[in-house]
Amino acid sequence: MKTDTTGVVNGKANARAPEVIASKLDEIRDQVRGMIQRGELRPGERVNEQALAQHIGVGRNSAREALRALEQAGLVRIVPNRGAEVRRLSLEEAMDLYEIRAGLARTAGRLAALRLTAEEERSLSALIDSMDAAVAARDTPEYQALNTEFHSQLMKATKNPRLIKINQAVEEELTLYLHKGVYSYTQMQRSAKEHHDLFNALRTGHAEAAAQAFENHVQTGKKRMLDTVSTSESDR
Repeated sequence: MKTDTTGVVNGKANARAPEVIASKLDEIRDQVRGMIQRGELRPGERVNEQALAQHIGVGRNSAREALRALEQAGLVRIVPNRGAEVRRLSLEEAMDLYEIRAGLARTAGRLAALRLTAEEERSLSALIDSMDAAVAARDTPEYQALNTEFHSQLMKATKNPRLIKINQAVEEELTLYLHKGVYSYTQMQRSAKEHHDLFNALRTGHAEAAAQAFENHVQTGKKRMLDTVSTSESDR
């Protein structure tokens, strides 16, 4: 079997080639996105295409395409004659995003309450138990990871791919302002109670109660973020 660089196999076009390329670019974008979310690439930091390509083991063209895609997602800014840099997000922009996120949460809570399956209920219940254990152990990193997973599973329970995609984009953009939420023990306790209230509304199918509970939970997250910013500025 002979294959040339145009993706032709034995004289026939390889129909899988575009799919393979798209899948590979998705993987590269996810890797770069993860570096931004973990703080390995900080807001305002310039991103050297060649260094990035070498770091993740891909060609420079692939790295460039990934950065262009992340620019469309609002995570990267490409400056003429300077290249790419991780976008800075202002407090005002973060507030705007929280308003959008709260609205999405209200819709998600309502839909999830109406569409939650028995298997999804069991999975969310297990996460609630694990979060309670993390609070008792005062394990903030574990609680943060479980909180993220709880939100992810709740969004999946909406069975609305467009809503899930939009919410993910908003959450990813918010990581440009704060990479990780900061929880005191009291905040973890409050957050855990909010999850219990939300889960009870979901499992009993009370759509409006779930919508309100999820929106309130996001608004509380916004307040925690503002408290964190205020504390950080007072320490300077």
